[in-house]
Amino acid sequence: MPFGLTNAPSTFQALMNFIFKPLLRNEVLVFFEDILVYSKSWSERLAHLQKVLQLIQDNSLHANLKKCSFGASEIQYLGHIIFAKGVSTEPGKLQAVTQWPTPQNLKQLRGFLGLTGYYWRFIQGYGQICKPLTNLLKNEAFKWDAAAEKAFQELKHNMVQPPVLALPNFSKPFITSGQGMGAVLMQDGHPHYFYKQGIFTKECYAFSLWKGAISSSF
Repeated sequence: MPFGLTNAPSTFQALMNFIFKPLLRNEVLVFFEDILVYSKSWSERLAHLQKVLQLIQDNSLHANLKKCSFGASEIQYLGHIIFAKGVSTEPGKLQAVTQWPTPQNLKQLRGFLGLTGYYWRFIQGYGQICKPLTNLLKNEAFKWDAAAEKAFQELKHNMVQPPVLALPNFSKPFITSGQGMGAVLMQDGHPHYFYKQGIFTKECYAFSLWKGAISSSF
């Protein structure tokens, strides 16, 4: 901050979490100044919105009307498109992936993996696909070869046609399928989350996926 406050982001996020604590993960998600209000019906939407605006007013906060969107059935949020059927990736981000040139150095490779890694939940087997690329991040290991090129093209291909992930219904049971990097969290036959770590138990897998789905809403 220009006036010298340190740890400002974490302090502000803690403030928002404290203010909206009664509503979080039930009808509201908050990431810094981005407040997402979600509802199943129009009447619920109005009630939820009234609660949010009242909390903002009670705590002497202000919303920028130019950046607000009310009553929308589809909205962009943190690089994702959220709508009635689920969550998808933002088209603009995917276009950047398709146009990404072949990395010539570690900086360019890290940039590509950083962009695609943000959407790894949408790609089944993401960790396994990009393993030849992550291996190049090791000290003195950057040497673009056929395996790296294959992984690069496969990752770009999978990124431009990711599935729409269904929003979780925590009143229904979740089902896991696959093992290691290919594991999938599903509900009613629709994928909610693709897991990328290689070693885990069913118990820690289910908990970590549940926690991830709650924290990110996807």
